[in-house]
Parts: sequence; structure tokens; C-alpha cells
Amino acid sequence: MKKFLLLFLVSALLVVTAVSAEITFWKFTDTYADATIQRFVDLWNEENPDKKVVFETFPWGDYTGTKLTTAFATGKGPDVFFISPGDFLRYVNAGIALPLSEYLTADIISDFLPETIEAVTVGGEIYALPLEMEPVALFYNKTAFEEKGIAQPQDWAELTEIAAKLKTPNRHGIIVEVAPGYYQNFTWYPFLWTAGGDVVDENWEKSTFDSEGAVAALDLWGSFVKEELAPSSLPAGANDIGIFGNGLADMIVCGFWGVKQLQTEFPEFDFGVFPIPPYEKGGESISVYGGWKMMLNARGENTDIAAEFAKWLVAEQIDFPLDWCTVTNSKFSPRYSVLDAGEVFYSTPPNDVFLEILKTSKSEPTFTPEMVKAVSDALQAVMFAGMDPKAAAKGASAAIDAYLSRYTGGVPGK
Repeated sequence: MKKFLLLFLVSALLVVTAVSAEITFWKFTDTYADATIQRFVDLWNEENPDKKVVFETFPWGDYTGTKLTTAFATGKGPDVFFISPGDFLRYVNAGIALPLSEYLTADIISDFLPETIEAVTVGGEIYALPLEMEPVALFYNKTAFEEKGIAQPQDWAELTEIAAKLKTPNRHGIIVEVAPGYYQNFTWYPFLWTAGGDVVDENWEKSTFDSEGAVAALDLWGSFVKEELAPSSLPAGANDIGIFGNGLADMIVCGFWGVKQLQTEFPEFDFGVFPIPPYEKGGESISVYGGWKMMLNARGENTDIAAEFAKWLVAEQIDFPLDWCTVTNSKFSPRYSVLDAGEVFYSTPPNDVFLEILKTSKSEPTFTPEMVKAVSDALQAVMFAGMDPKAAAKGASAAIDAYLSRYTGGVPGK
């Protein structure tokens, strides 16, 4: 009898141990890509039976809307979660993001491109693990370009002329994001930077948005809609390059992820890619790369295990990031070792074009929601309310200055 009780107690203890180490991992739903993550989560769970990871996904609109903020507000936030650059500071400044420096060795950190670590560093502390880099470019319909004898644009004036030449009664010349928010700003920043503009100074002490570059970039996107070169509404977000594949327009401003989507969903579609053209001929083309990060919940009950899992998935092994970036998706890894392992993929057209674009790209700014809104409001006012670009830039700059005068949070990269 005693032997039976002893075995029973040991078995019960093992069960309790497994359950007590459970952590949750959240992201938005991606029907195509989520299976890859689940496969590696399953592998982790098999190798670590006492440290179970539960992977959950939520519809894009919910996840990028209020799902995370509500969960953390009620004390039910996930242990590990995907975060966009646009929301990064929200969680750092709120004390939700777990500092990660103590978990990362010098060898791990040195495998990441320095600028990708800088983008997730605040006050000398690393608050997320970079997962991917996705430069923005212009995708174009090769057949349409060849039929109309169109060459790659060398400046904004030529880009506008080409969009007008491509436009037909049933098709637009170009697609840009029209919905306000992080993504629209993200795809607009290359135009701002290429024209010599920016949002704030390096130390976030004052706005630099009231500039000729900002006015020019606002005016360009406003003209796309006003002249009906671009649609004023979209059947889906412009991050879904399927709207381009379905023939809504013959050009679209989109990111590297669009390559895999087009190749998978439109295998017969003959498309090409070229960099965002400079403001004037001979100028510099500057792009932006975005990419989701993995952030950990500082208020979680199992922070050490969450850090162990996230480090294993993203920073210690090559298998997951290589699969994630070159098989499941078309993305650049922020790690030197993975980029080297994916050399064949990255040198294959049109990926090789993005590789060149990446060399002159900047990381997506991790502005606060208030700063994002000021820029977004200016864009929306010019595109849809007929506001003069100079007035929009001036108003946004004033709003940013007013906000910075009372801002006490962290500055990325500092």
C-alpha cells in the first residue's frame, strides 16, 4: 500500500510540475505561416516536457487593435508576443516589456546586425528580439510595362508620369496604403526620407517635420489620390499584395513579404521590383525595413522560461529563422549567420533586388502612438481633405513638438 501511495504522489508531482511551467505565446493569425511556428513550438514542447508553450493566434484586426492592450490591462497578457515597431515603445514605457540583456550572451548579440539591436534598445537595455527585416519597394507588372514601353522611373516626376500612363478605366496606375495608421506611415517614410525630410531630430528634442521634404512627400501621395492614379479605397490593406496580383493596379508600394505571396498565390504573374525612386534624378533612394519583434511580459509568472524559449526560437538556432525567412516567407533575417545560410535564396531574383535595397534602408521608426498619429493625420488631411501640404506639415510638426515637450519616456537607440 505504501509503495502504491509513493508512486501516486510521484506521478502527481510530475503532472503538477509540467502544468506550472506553461507559458503563452501570442501573435496575429497567418493561415500560411503559423504552421511553421507551431511546428517549432511542438519541437520545443517535446524536448522540454516540463516547460510547455501554448501558441495562440488572433485575427489581424483584433491583434493589432485592442487584444493586447486589453489583455495586459486586465492582467492576462501573454508571456511571449509579437510586437510591431509602431507599438514597441507603448509596452516599454508602460513597464510591460521584459529587459532581455541579462539573457543574451555577447556571442548572441554579435550575430545580430547592430542596427537591429539598436532599434530595440532603450536606455541601454534590450527589450525585444528582432525576428525579420522587410524592405519596402515598388512592385510592377512586367507585361504592362513592356506593352507600353515603360522603363524604371528615375525620380518622382517619372513615377507620376508612369502611373498616369498605366491608368485605364478599369485599372489604376499605382496602389499606396490609404487607411491611417502605422502601416501607411511605414510605407510613406521612404518618400519622406528620400526627399530629405524626417519626423524628429536624433534625440527627440524637437520635430523636424515642418520641412520641404515632408511637404513634397505629402504632396506626392496626395496627388496620387487626387489625380485618381491610386484608388482612394481598397478591398484589403495594401500590405496584402494580392490586390495587386488581382489587377487593381500595375504598381504597388509593398514590402519584401509580397514576393512569397505573389509566387504562391499568382504563380503565372510576371512581376518585377524596383527601388523607391529618388526625389530628383541622381538623388539617393532610401527605403525602410519593418519586421515583427518578439517581446516578453515582465509581469509574467515564468519570465525565465519565456526568455529561454524566445532565445532558443529566435537567437540560438538557425533552423527556425532560416525556414521563417526563406521558406515560409520572403524576409531577411537580422542575424549574420542566417543571412549567410540563406545566401542562395537572397541572390535569386527578385530577392537580389531587395538585397540591394536593404543596403540603403533604415529601420522602421519606433515612434510613440501619439507621434504616429500626428504624421498620419497630416497624410490623411492632404490625401482626403484637400489640405495644403505646407499647412499639414506645419500642423503635424506643432503637434509633435507639443507632445515632445511633455514626453518622459525612452528614446530608441539611446
